[in-house]
Amino acid sequence: MTKYIVCGSLVDATGSAPQKGKAIVVEGDKIKAIINASDVPAGSERVDLSDRTVLPGLIDCHEHLIVDPGDEAAQCAEPLPYLAMKAVWNAREILKAGITTMRDVGEKYFIDVEAKRCIDAGLIQGPRLLISGHPLIRTGGHAHFLGRETDGVSDMRKAVREQLKQGVDLIKIMASGGMSTKGSLPDSQEFSDDEIRACIDEARRNGRTVAAHLHGGPALKVCIEAGVHSVEHGILYTEDDVKLVAGSPTWLVFTTGVGMVAMESPDAPAYYKAKANAAHANGLKVRKWAKQHGVKVAVGTDTNHGRMDTEAVALLEAGWSPMEAIQACTIKGAELCGLAAKTGSLEAGKWADIIAVDGDPLSNMSNLRNVTFVMKAGKIEFSNKAGM
Repeated sequence: MTKYIVCGSLVDATGSAPQKGKAIVVEGDKIKAIINASDVPAGSERVDLSDRTVLPGLIDCHEHLIVDPGDEAAQCAEPLPYLAMKAVWNAREILKAGITTMRDVGEKYFIDVEAKRCIDAGLIQGPRLLISGHPLIRTGGHAHFLGRETDGVSDMRKAVREQLKQGVDLIKIMASGGMSTKGSLPDSQEFSDDEIRACIDEARRNGRTVAAHLHGGPALKVCIEAGVHSVEHGILYTEDDVKLVAGSPTWLVFTTGVGMVAMESPDAPAYYKAKANAAHANGLKVRKWAKQHGVKVAVGTDTNHGRMDTEAVALLEAGWSPMEAIQACTIKGAELCGLAAKTGSLEAGKWADIIAVDGDPLSNMSNLRNVTFVMKAGKIEFSNKAGM
């Protein structure tokens, strides 16, 4: 069945200027062509988005389905059935926010494995998931309440293999301390050099990449030299750290919003708020340095579910153009995920991952939150206006 998506303003995320008077031809799960709206055949099945801005589905490169902003340890102590149902709720809300692809960087009980299975089977609504299983954490380290505690090179290799056994798409390692764990130092190196190298080596030999939670500190150099695929957060980096990332193939995934929410959340423990407050100002410097030195950047909401507008605004503040910020939320995320040939921009041959928003995000990025239509792989998942 062929559908014609009639666009108001079309932002295809290739970097081209927005186009008016266009229609997207969707056949099955893919985009067949982009044509003039005046050429849509009479009597065809059409979706009228002529009063809205149409964009590719957003790509969130750092999220967790079972955790919301606040006391993460307390949330992770909830029983499995509760967390599983919470994941179902969050997956739906994330998709509703226009995120059609999401990199899940760690869940308890392999909830991400089963969530992906259910989404792929059409049993629940949610974004297309890339999953990592249990994050790998040193005993007592950051987020020990969430992942697989591991110590020593041989146990690290075993822990990676346990995730591979579950069919994960990538491996997540907590290379530095974190904000949300009591007593954890965000710029401390939580694994030895050899443990970090073993993790990345074991993943690479099995065709997987590694995402490293890494706020700052000496672990960055070890991870870069070992060939880590992405470093997450980076809020405490120095300019020399940013230059190190820029001179490597490694991606930097910013997650600005979660810290901002933590500072204001009544549910966040005092130690979490204090660490987030202390780091916040440096985050803007890091983003500016990343722009200046040409770091490969993508973004994630990291439990601030759906708020890709916050991440885009944070890039604008650091010198990204509005179009570059949109690309960080779409095609750059696709590149990081290895999916740029399939999604991330509105082009013929790619999956029909299409969203529409009220207003123009290029003139006011807060409009990126006003999602009124979501199509994932040719299927309309959400549409909240009459006549469609």
